[in-house]
Amino acid sequence: MSHDQDQNKLDGGFWRAVIVMGIISALGMWGIVVFPIEDYLKEAAQQAADIDWLFKFMAFFSVPILVYVNGFIIYFVVRYRKRASDSIQATGSPIHDHAGLETWWTIIPAALMLALGLLSYNVLPKYYGAQAATVTMEAIGHKWDYEFRYPGLTQSVYNDLYLPINVPVTIDITSAEARADDAVIHSFWVPEFRIKQDMVPGMVVPIHFTPNRPGTYRIICTEFCGVGHSHMWGSVHIVSQAEFDAWFAAQQKQGASGGPRINVATGDAGAGQALFQQKCSVCHNAAPFDQRKVGPGLADIFDDPQHPTLVDAKKANPADVAEILEKGYTGSMGSMPNMQANGLSSTDIANLIAYLKTLHK
Repeated sequence: MSHDQDQNKLDGGFWRAVIVMGIISALGMWGIVVFPIEDYLKEAAQQAADIDWLFKFMAFFSVPILVYVNGFIIYFVVRYRKRASDSIQATGSPIHDHAGLETWWTIIPAALMLALGLLSYNVLPKYYGAQAATVTMEAIGHKWDYEFRYPGLTQSVYNDLYLPINVPVTIDITSAEARADDAVIHSFWVPEFRIKQDMVPGMVVPIHFTPNRPGTYRIICTEFCGVGHSHMWGSVHIVSQAEFDAWFAAQQKQGASGGPRINVATGDAGAGQALFQQKCSVCHNAAPFDQRKVGPGLADIFDDPQHPTLVDAKKANPADVAEILEKGYTGSMGSMPNMQANGLSSTDIANLIAYLKTLHK
């Protein structure tokens, strides 16, 4: 046997470590097979089971990769550590350029990646491939709310998405801001649907799914989209067809009536201050106009000689400020969502107006 062959020979300790790691891997892989993902994160869309199966496939083969990679690192650190008796010329592992090992740790990962690619090719088109849909709508990401547009409604719905159960849905997903330099990437993620799709300005991505479990689930933005990112979340409500029809009819009625009328003379300043901190302080300071965050500072909004008009060029009086709070604003200073998107009632707006009046010095 040549000198090189002696150096490439793996000793008994190496193979015992391989067997121990094999046992640990087998236990971990068995745990992945029997672990009930759906008991911890409900499947609320027809396609979710396929995504869970794909996830289990990846996790199943990731276990031995994790165990062997980290196991060998630990083994080699311990087995070939430098001892006081070692000469200065001593070298570590004798497996460098071991043709057999290098062949298998190339073939096995490549085969796994190929299998994963083929399986993903079979599963993912179920979300992205064109198919017949009973409900087709739009989801648009803004700073920092989700806008949903239903065919048949004259107004948009913000942050609360209603869908009938067991009805196929197509949602065209995108992102938009009033100014190009304000446009950012948001994300539409409903973990129970196993859907995560980035909302990219200028790009419309249709996704298809069929909600099949009633309940309310969180919509989460997973892209850091600015100072209000933590406030960008919504809910999707999966309801019966009858409940959906009733909700849709109420929305149509609200759209036809032009929305609620607000009595700005009945507000409570204390309640408005608390609401301002909760809803408005992300984008506005209770300070002079020039102390901007996203929008201008709102102190002296009703009595500022330097800024006698509002961002929509209307007179700075309570009624016109209430109109902006009610209908929202899009213009040179960016976008502000309407009262529905901000979760404001008519009373809330009246309270905010009362608080803004107290900021006059």
